[in-house]
Amino acid sequence: MRAKPFIVAIKIRKTLKVFCHFYFLLVVKKVTIGEFQKALEIMGLTEYEAKTYVSLIQKGTSNAGNLSKIADIPHSKIYEVLSRLEKKKLVEVQKGRPLYYKAIKPSLALEKIATKLKDTLQKEYTQRKNDIETLYIKKIGQISQANKLLGELDNFYEKNADIEPSEEFVWTIRGKDNLNKQAKEIIQSASLEVRLMMPMDDFSELIPAIKTVTAKGINVLLVIHELTGSVQKLKNTVNIFYDKSPLPTNCGMILVDNNKGMFISENSTTGFKVSSKSVLMVLYQFYHHELEESTKIT
Repeated sequence: MRAKPFIVAIKIRKTLKVFCHFYFLLVVKKVTIGEFQKALEIMGLTEYEAKTYVSLIQKGTSNAGNLSKIADIPHSKIYEVLSRLEKKKLVEVQKGRPLYYKAIKPSLALEKIATKLKDTLQKEYTQRKNDIETLYIKKIGQISQANKLLGELDNFYEKNADIEPSEEFVWTIRGKDNLNKQAKEIIQSASLEVRLMMPMDDFSELIPAIKTVTAKGINVLLVIHELTGSVQKLKNTVNIFYDKSPLPTNCGMILVDNNKGMFISENSTTGFKVSSKSVLMVLYQFYHHELEESTKIT
């Protein structure tokens, strides 16, 4: 005997209803519970509080022992968690033995928590903003005062820049690299004339600096004792004077604008830079003597 159509329809509806219910439990509800817990943690609840509150909503009412199992929270912690939830007015206690707990409707309980949390954040934001503005104004004021004070350094600098160096104004230089660096700097500081004499007649390290100053129209004189490769490179750039007589010591010398000088040792490892007038006078006399003994190469 075939079932009547409306009975079949009722059975199909019940089957679909059961299927939908289980689908919700197995798929939708499982994902949503995790999202609920994260959202509650954002609202200020701890992990245990969030898990307990969501589990209590699922269960409806429960005692602490069962809730500990449902929420997967250690039994030693559950009473403490429930006590905190009660203080936050998220659960209420139903008197009896044992005590039963019931979740307060989320839309009511969480609205107060959200409002309180927003107020706290607003106060903290305002306070920090005020602190930052106060600090900003203070620092800007300090920078302005410091900048005004440091503006006087120019006057201090100009005043001391005019001081004539003492007779002891001599810098000792050690190391070939340092000597080359100082030699380049002193050459490039020239505004009128540069006079040069180098150990072993090796000007290779100074060629770029020499060409820089000659390009500006500054007169450069070289006293040499041998026509080396580096001298050949400068032949059409500077005035070269050849001294046939050997030097008693193969030292180097750089003289600039009659007010600065540099002496370089025979092995190019030590030397000194000087602006002392008396020392410069001795160096210029020595250089002038070598120049007089030389013949200009054309």
